[in-house]
Amino acid sequence: MSDFEQDDELQVPDELTTLKARADLLGVSYHPSIGVDKLREKVAAKLAEGEAPVADSSSVAAAEETEGQRRKRLRDEASALVRIRVTCMNPFKSEWEGEIITAGNRYAGTHKKYVPFNADEGWHVPRIIYNQLVQRQCQVFHTVTLPGGKKIRKGKLIKEFAIEVLPPLTKEELHDLAQRQAMAGGL
Repeated sequence: MSDFEQDDELQVPDELTTLKARADLLGVSYHPSIGVDKLREKVAAKLAEGEAPVADSSSVAAAEETEGQRRKRLRDEASALVRIRVTCMNPFKSEWEGEIITAGNRYAGTHKKYVPFNADEGWHVPRIIYNQLVQRQCQVFHTVTLPGGKKIRKGKLIKEFAIEVLPPLTKEELHDLAQRQAMAGGL
């Protein structure tokens, strides 16, 4: 036999697999190691009762999420704003006022946002950027004295940012913010 014919034989489901799928749709319980004959009898008995629930493919498809719906849901989750206060723990960035953070994936796209450090009132960033900030680490070096008096520098990874998640703005705070931005010509 050729490889092509062998692949076709492997892809055709056997009768037991088909009967198990049908029994699952009908709600028939069965033991995992049931034989073909016994399962065929159970399925036939359930069909003969006439109490078989109507399981059309449209109801099953409606319950499952389509690829487009999944992409939209993931994009919305990644774009949801989180109010945070970020403190930079990286000693090499101690004088930085903030940093432009870029994060993305194939579903959410690319999000790029400036994140100021030590903002008193917090800062809103998309959830995907928040997740990126939480995962970031930096390497710092410290001196270790070995037995015998020899000193060496060792590196270790620490979290790059200390992040405080703040509660969302209230309606009053949003109103005050809108007024301040309008007076400053921000809108």
